[in-house]
Amino acid sequence: MIKSKRFVQILLIAVSLSSVLLGGCSLNSANYVGNEESYSERAPRKLGRGMTNILSAPLEIPNQAVDLAAENDEPAEQAAGYVGGLFVGFAYAGGRVVSGVYDIITSPFGGPAVPTMDPDLIHSDYCEKVEKRDESFKDVTGLGAE
Repeated sequence: MIKSKRFVQILLIAVSLSSVLLGGCSLNSANYVGNEESYSERAPRKLGRGMTNILSAPLEIPNQAVDLAAENDEPAEQAAGYVGGLFVGFAYAGGRVVSGVYDIITSPFGGPAVPTMDPDLIHSDYCEKVEKRDESFKDVTGLGAE
């Protein structure tokens, strides 16, 4: 029992450290994958992007559900957005895993440097959709007019 508890602790520490290191490789910055001169400089970023896509793939499921629900005002339409967003999220998660595996496999061999998914890292349009929805609501009702 004690040995297995110790193993779990070591495993969690190793996963945490590797996530921090590889997550740092995948951040958007001036030395993005396509901007370096040689492939040896791009390979670590591509590897980090692949690991990030695999680790963040499950987050696409709630992300897509919330994004689709944010497009509508009516509660029934929002509920439909949540349900439909789950299916869309599973599709995006699968694509993110495939993209991540591809990036990891091709990173040491000189595969293409461009991201295989667009956007290359998980991204949510929730705030923009809610703001747009609120503005259209104010236009129709005249409540927010100045």
